Amino acid sequence: MHIAVCLSRLPDPNTVEVDPLTGAVDASRMLYILNPADAAALERALQLRAPEDRVTALTVGPAEADSILRDALAVGADDVLRVWEEGRTSTRPAVTALLLATALRTTELPDMLLCGTRSLATGSGKVPALIAEYLDWPVVTDIVDFTLQGSMVRFLRRLAKGARSEGEVMLPAVLAVEAGAAALRYAGLPDLMKAKRAAIPVQDLSELGLSPVDLNFPAPTAQATMPPYRRPREIFVPEASLPPHERVLQVMSAGIAQKSGRIVSGSPEQAADQIIAFLADRGFVDRAG
Repeated sequence: MHIAVCLSRLPDPNTVEVDPLTGAVDASRMLYILNPADAAALERALQLRAPEDRVTALTVGPAEADSILRDALAVGADDVLRVWEEGRTSTRPAVTALLLATALRTTELPDMLLCGTRSLATGSGKVPALIAEYLDWPVVTDIVDFTLQGSMVRFLRRLAKGARSEGEVMLPAVLAVEAGAAALRYAGLPDLMKAKRAAIPVQDLSELGLSPVDLNFPAPTAQATMPPYRRPREIFVPEASLPPHERVLQVMSAGIAQKSGRIVSGSPEQAADQIIAFLADRGFVDRAG
């Protein structure tokens, strides 16, 4: 079985510092990490790998992204690949998904593609679904656990408010894994040194059979939105004509009148007469002549 894993490099939130005078992010102090959800996907791929299987790690990014691919090699990935167009500074989810899907098509398609459900950078969760669309594969997101049974995957998904749902999907498929699904194993020093010397293959647009025009997706239109108008809260004011003790009672009760009731007794006919008289006193019914 061939398992592919999509990885992404992003700033470590713990190292992001803002200049209090200019409001700009201090890039010189910023460190970069492997997205936690992608790390969980890589660990699950390594757990599933049998001796005859192969795990490939892919990423989209500049040369600095080689670091996460070297980390993948150090923990046990068999192959790595970086996709990038020189001169580009960033990519949107649609571009990232197209590049990854095209890179997977240039070689033998994997039997399973694992991704992180969301990244700490944007958290949109669009990339796994877009890759599945380009590959015409089914996609399952928000996976907290799954097992492989032949060519079928049984999974457990996270739903809103802590709920869970079970299901199954046939391979090939795209599986988007939650960050807490697994903790990535540590690499030994010999593996780290070997991965540091490894050559990282890179594919550009020409090798993928794409042109810059193929990546010119229309930018989303930003619409100005205003926060909802907050209605003023009414404040109760006691009646000024009342004596002080009654005004204090009104303030303590917030102007809510106390409910009063009566208990009727007697025969059914007498109870009915009392109820009708009570309603007539308050104008709900006409008093019988």
